[in-house]
Amino acid sequence: MQAKYKDLAVTVGQTEDLTHQSVQITWTGGPPTNTSPSSLIGDYLQIMQCWGDAPTGPDPEACQWGGFDGKNLPTGPNTAAFQDERSGSKCPSGGVQCDPAEPSKPDRQSVTDPLGYYVPFTPVGNPDLKIYLDDVDPNDLEKESLRTYYQAQSTNEVPVAATSSDGTGQVSFEMQTGRQASGLGCGDRDPAAGGAPRGCWLVIVPRGVFAPDGTPQAGIGGTGLGVKESALSASNWAQRMQVHLSFLPTSLICPQGTAQRKTVGTELVGALMTSWQPALCQNGGSVYDFTATPDATNVVELASNLPGAAGLAFTTQPIVFADQGPPLIYAPVAVTSTTLAFRMDVRAGPETHQIQRLGISPQLLAKTLTQSYKGDLPGGMTSSSKFVTPSWMKHIYGPGNVTFDPQWLQLNPDVVRSVNFTNTTAPMTTADQSNVNRAVWAWIQSDPGTRAWLGGQPDEGGMVVNPNYQSLKLGDPPPASGYLRADPMCTRFNDTPADRPDLCVNSVEYIPYALNLEDAAVKVQRAYTHGVGSWNTTTQAPDGAQGWWDKPGPWPLGDRFAWAFTSTSLSARYGLQTAGLCSPEGDDCVAPSAASMTAAVAAAKADSTGLLRVDPAAAGSGGYPLTQIVYAAVRTNRDPATLRDAAALLDHAAGAGQTSGVEIGQLPPGYLPLTESLRAKTRAAAQTLRDLAAATPSPTPSPSPTPSPTGGDDDSDDGAGVPSAGASPATASPSAVPPGGTVSQPPPALAAGSTPNDALGAIRWVLVAALISAAGVSLGGIVLRHPPTFLVRPFRRTRVSGGGEP
Repeated sequence: MQAKYKDLAVTVGQTEDLTHQSVQITWTGGPPTNTSPSSLIGDYLQIMQCWGDAPTGPDPEACQWGGFDGKNLPTGPNTAAFQDERSGSKCPSGGVQCDPAEPSKPDRQSVTDPLGYYVPFTPVGNPDLKIYLDDVDPNDLEKESLRTYYQAQSTNEVPVAATSSDGTGQVSFEMQTGRQASGLGCGDRDPAAGGAPRGCWLVIVPRGVFAPDGTPQAGIGGTGLGVKESALSASNWAQRMQVHLSFLPTSLICPQGTAQRKTVGTELVGALMTSWQPALCQNGGSVYDFTATPDATNVVELASNLPGAAGLAFTTQPIVFADQGPPLIYAPVAVTSTTLAFRMDVRAGPETHQIQRLGISPQLLAKTLTQSYKGDLPGGMTSSSKFVTPSWMKHIYGPGNVTFDPQWLQLNPDVVRSVNFTNTTAPMTTADQSNVNRAVWAWIQSDPGTRAWLGGQPDEGGMVVNPNYQSLKLGDPPPASGYLRADPMCTRFNDTPADRPDLCVNSVEYIPYALNLEDAAVKVQRAYTHGVGSWNTTTQAPDGAQGWWDKPGPWPLGDRFAWAFTSTSLSARYGLQTAGLCSPEGDDCVAPSAASMTAAVAAAKADSTGLLRVDPAAAGSGGYPLTQIVYAAVRTNRDPATLRDAAALLDHAAGAGQTSGVEIGQLPPGYLPLTESLRAKTRAAAQTLRDLAAATPSPTPSPSPTPSPTGGDDDSDDGAGVPSAGASPATASPSAVPPGGTVSQPPPALAAGSTPNDALGAIRWVLVAALISAAGVSLGGIVLRHPPTFLVRPFRRTRVSGGGEP
């Protein structure tokens, strides 16, 4: 049916040992896609994930498809209706623009169209269930909405994968396990296969310019530049390419009955613990349960004498207790980085190009974090709002978003942006306060010009900081540790009913927060980081009334711009590009790479506690400023078995855990191997723990922490009674301080200072950047390229319980 696809060749970067991750899909020999908004869209690939136990492949009813429901699909005459559908037209006598092969089966009959078909969705494990999105019979309980299983905000389907003029294309496809897509069940135990993890299928359907009956899509001048009918229809389905996928098990992989050792701390080690845990629990070893928690939780857990409290916490800065705390020992376990991950494409004539690199300066970053662009205030980017420009906003660049700022254009001259944005272009951030976020603000403050701008001085074009943020004194040390939305502005939309509220910038609807770094990475991968669509009379409001702002779908092809802070390991896992951190002058953009992270570690200085830390303002020549050295802080007055298990974890961290690779127990992509001097400190700490265990000391009780009245250098109150670091630390016995640099509690001097304006909500924005060179740079032994290729064993969520994904 599509002769022009005879030379199409598709390469899938990984098909085995999959989990929730992205896989690079590339192709050659395809006809170019015309993605101009004024043209009919044709000649592209449609990609989806399906379940199916038969060796011959999946049934179209088993595919996750149709979740967008028309939301934010590429625009073009007569095309959006067919890019993401499970339905279409049968061919009546004499009919055209239809599918003559579509069978007239009762279960393929459209509920709403007697001349149409509908391919129902059948979830895994329930072959008799047929789900119809266009079902109009509320009394038929066997027909559920597709939205029970997936929708625009959660689906991984790719309605339009564009091909360049040279016949090549690329897409980073999100593989979903049964935990993200219960209707597919990929990786879940299959009873029919003896409990083996269930495999799935990747399906690729070429879409040309003809309807399944062979007639060209009616269009401009009869040229037929468009497509017709669902990718699941009989004729289109017959053109598919299918690739079998095998998944790692989503259930427990450590033996039952082994000791459980609770660990907590920064999410930066989530991938490490997921890789290391199965290796550590083998041969009767303990299960190290890791939970990613706010930094302040380290204080609570390590000070607690309650049964089950963590005796080990991962941190990037010394832990300070509000009261006399227990003795601690520190051991380096990881070198990693924070990144500003992005997904962006632009239209250039009839083609759409994916942007491979971006650069960002401290001042640009400060502007995006302070709602100083018009588009970062509610209604500022849409003509349907009753937006009133604030009096303080003396200068607006272009339509009012960061991509029209002269500094942006200087750093990114090849990125020509569209004015079609109707939503904020602010980066997605987490809502917590953390040492990771503090490092970002420290880098921002490294530029005197940015500090002056945050203090109220206009930039060269006259743009000033939002005064609601100027009062926070974000340019003054110490650096902030979070990202507050301080602007109180509200805007009314033209179609909002009189009895419904205005849209306010402080609402989570307008600029949503990510739950954590992984959630941020996933949303960037899906190009879904903005939070408000149009007013919808059928959407339920928070108060239960009908009528609220609808959730938009992901950014559409040709207008995608999603970015957020995450980590190097998560950027690699989800196939994301990362932006470069540039000097104020717009040069010396530095990416997270083996070379730049090594340079940063070489420039690191020991603080007053002896911990080696990278100063974002002085990362050395070629050093990546947001490189982080992560330490395991271990409480030394625990029982002997607990101390020996902590030592075993440190032994692995200093040994086999520093071997870069994708196998269980190795150092995952996104991490730089520890230097030999850092490993020596970790080995020394492990030996000290064993010596303490051999001496069989009795546990020394320590008082529970109490909240500090002011924030500390390590963390601040998260608003839930979590104490801040800040009082005199406990002093470890001499035997608890081994040679080689591991340290006891830091002195109270580290507690000096407080985070300003915590009363305003303790929620601030975070953004950081890194640029990967076109030649490719190695992180933890894996090459991140543009486009990235990922031959990695992926890493599960940050909470690991009982040896597997929760």
